[in-house]
Amino acid sequence: MDVKLCDFDDTSYRVVIKEENKNVIEVGMSLPCYAQIEKFGSKESYEKAYGALVSAPMPNYDVTLKIDLTTLKDQKQKDEVVEKISCLKANVIAGVFDHFFTPLLNGGKPLDPFRFDLRADTTVYFFPKADRVTVIFSVDFKERVDRALAKIFMNEFVEARRTQQASPPVQFGVNPPLEMAHFKITEPTGNLGFISFAVFKSHLDNNKKDRVIGVLQVFRNYMQYHIKCSKSYFHSRMRLRVISLLTVLNRAKVDTDERLNPTQKKTASGRTFIRS
Repeated sequence: MDVKLCDFDDTSYRVVIKEENKNVIEVGMSLPCYAQIEKFGSKESYEKAYGALVSAPMPNYDVTLKIDLTTLKDQKQKDEVVEKISCLKANVIAGVFDHFFTPLLNGGKPLDPFRFDLRADTTVYFFPKADRVTVIFSVDFKERVDRALAKIFMNEFVEARRTQQASPPVQFGVNPPLEMAHFKITEPTGNLGFISFAVFKSHLDNNKKDRVIGVLQVFRNYMQYHIKCSKSYFHSRMRLRVISLLTVLNRAKVDTDERLNPTQKKTASGRTFIRS
């Protein structure tokens, strides 16, 4: 068996079972940004999460897992392995976030600023300091409607800070934040805008680090999901509105039996009479 799969963000997978050894499954993943983040915690996170399942990468793939089916004794172990495989991309990308959040949590020396391309239209920037790590997303959407909805959503993130004081400070705008000058970005780049999250140590304490990482690394997918849901909702409302308008129009139609012949006339009160 040799199956190739493609994700929406240019990530591709390959699942292989070779004929000479049908008890072993190999799962490979090609992640466009892996070369950028491999040495910044991703490889370490990947190896820590999968341990003995880690294998030499397939040709043209960045990471590969090898699962020996004979070692899975019951359904519980099978389910655990399936869940691990499904989180392959998440565990790889989580490593780079963990790489910059760990010094903040442990009181270590801040690392140098860093950026990587999460996908073709999204770049993530890290700006570590002694008391915070500012994570900035440079986001763009191809479709005009998606851009309009995304701008509304990201402005709502900024507004939410006023009512939820425990949430990280959020800023959004077309102009790049001052930190971006480190990468020589001082003018608008033509994208939708820049949204920044300032993560403090208090947001990571009490075993909250994994949750923060999980939320930030899927932020772009989170936005896309809600945009699609909103568009579906709008379309459903428009369909209902069209149906109601058609119902009104159908009610206004005059049936054939109700039409008057040339000799029939109606009075102002609605009575019908026949002119002789």
